Amino acid sequence: MGPLQGKTAVVTGASSGIGAAIAKELAAEGANVVLAARRIDRLHEMEQEMNRQGRGKVFAVRTDMANREEVEEMVKKAMETFGHVDIFVNNAGQMLSGTVRSGNVEEWEQMIDVNIKGVLYGINAVLPSMLDRSTGHIINIASVSGFEVTKRSTV
Repeated sequence: MGPLQGKTAVVTGASSGIGAAIAKELAAEGANVVLAARRIDRLHEMEQEMNRQGRGKVFAVRTDMANREEVEEMVKKAMETFGHVDIFVNNAGQMLSGTVRSGNVEEWEQMIDVNIKGVLYGINAVLPSMLDRSTGHIINIASVSGFEVTKRSTV
């Protein structure tokens, strides 16, 4: 039994990179894990792989973090399946090359919708339950672009 046995974690942006690594580590420690991302084919591969390991239970939910209804539905499914969410990892993010000078407003909007609104949608979906239970952890992950502006990452 791992130290997170019986806990439930949601990891956004779980289909690759940092999100996939976090999800695998949480499951290895015994947590039930909800994998959330847009690439459902990759999520299903991870779900099968992680469930074969037999630690925490894992299931995948295709979720576009820029879509409030999809985020709320994903959290609802997590709670229906596992009863509660103890850990919410806001990891999903987009880094497009939408410089201010380019005038590519659509790319700016995509990044803002995922990187800012998506984080807030996730927090909004899990916070009331965490407050009611007086327990829970929300982890927000940011890239260096959140701290340092470069020519290619002004948004």
